[in-house]
This record gives sequence, structure tokens and C-alpha cells, in this order.
Amino acid sequence: MVERKRLLALDYYKKAHFTGSDSEKDLRYLIERIVPEGAEDSPVFRATVWPEPYSYEATDPSLFQIHEEPFCEEGLEAIAAWINTLDFSDQ
Repeated sequence: MVERKRLLALDYYKKAHFTGSDSEKDLRYLIERIVPEGAEDSPVFRATVWPEPYSYEATDPSLFQIHEEPFCEEGLEAIAAWINTLDFSDQ
């Protein structure tokens, strides 16, 4: 289970992305801050989730599941909740 407290502070995402995994659900994830073109005042969190065992770079992009939320505390909580709905352990 991905808990909000494991996902670091909002300021961290202004400079870097965060990767993690949930071995019980056989998944890996990347969370990053994205500034959509033409919406510089409205950054978002983008979470990309894929099945283990490979890294982001070594995984076929067709396996990615992507979700976006507003760049705020509530958005990061929603990202954690969304990741927790996914499970690749039965594949």
C-alpha cells in the first residue's frame, strides 16, 4: 500500500520526480510535477504506474497507466489513493 507520508513534501516535486514500488501488488510508479503547455499557472501531478519487474526506461510504454491530479496536497493524496486501486499481482 502506498501511503501519503511516503511520497515526500510538495517542494521535492518542484525539482525532481519520485519513484517507488509496491511489491504486494507487483507494481512500480513514478510521480512527477508537469506543467502543461499553455497552462503555466496550473501544474499537475502525473503518476505513471507499470507492472514489475522492470524500470520505467525498460518497460514497454503500452503497459503504463497514467493519472493526473492538481499540484497540491489534495492532489498528492488522490495520486496515492489511485495507485492503491491498481494491482498487477494476478497477471
